[in-house]
Amino acid sequence: MILVLLRLLADILLYLTLGLLVYWYFTEDITALFSAIASGIISALLFIFTSDIRQSRRQRNRNADVIWDWWFYADILEIPFYFIGWLFKRLWRIFD
Repeated sequence: MILVLLRLLADILLYLTLGLLVYWYFTEDITALFSAIASGIISALLFIFTSDIRQSRRQRNRNADVIWDWWFYADILEIPFYFIGWLFKRLWRIFD
């Protein structure tokens, strides 16, 4: 459960980073840039920490007694990133 919360925190920090970068671009506020860099680094570290545990969880057999799959909530937040990645792959093939 704690790892799911860490993954959700990583997702939220990544969205915060993107928002702060957009804010910095339009206002040129240097504190927004430093905040974006800090939250981006923390988010990347949390993604690295939780990715190994997530892969090992997928390789294990699922327990039949577990009703709630808490990783589902982290997957919902990551849907826009999967979609953006898919779009970039398709656009890259157009310009290739």
